[in-house]
Amino acid sequence: MKISSSHQKFADRLNNQTALEYPERFLGPNWKDVLNFWIYLDTLSREELDKVYEHHRGLKDIHISRRLAWCAAKDTIGYDYTNAAAFAYYVNCYNAAGCHATSELIGSHKLETLTFFPLFINF
Repeated sequence: MKISSSHQKFADRLNNQTALEYPERFLGPNWKDVLNFWIYLDTLSREELDKVYEHHRGLKDIHISRRLAWCAAKDTIGYDYTNAAAFAYYVNCYNAAGCHATSELIGSHKLETLTFFPLFINF
């Protein structure tokens, strides 16, 4: 299995390298989507990330979407794992859109719509 930089940061933040071998134990039922997203993030250039960030900053009323994503992830995998997953990407790139999209993917089975993940597809 390919390990993305965010996946490694996630395991480091948890101080548990088992998260690399058995991500399904830590990332919930949508773990494959999360890992694929993190691998995809590693392929984006700085310019592409800047475009995503600009679109993220332009969103209106993101507080509700951010809260819904966080709560769906927390309800799925718990506070500690959600915190580690959401900020694994942020630590790498300082881009809040990536941590919000990660939360959305973790809890996507509980959300009606995704707000942040599409930013990475339609930039």
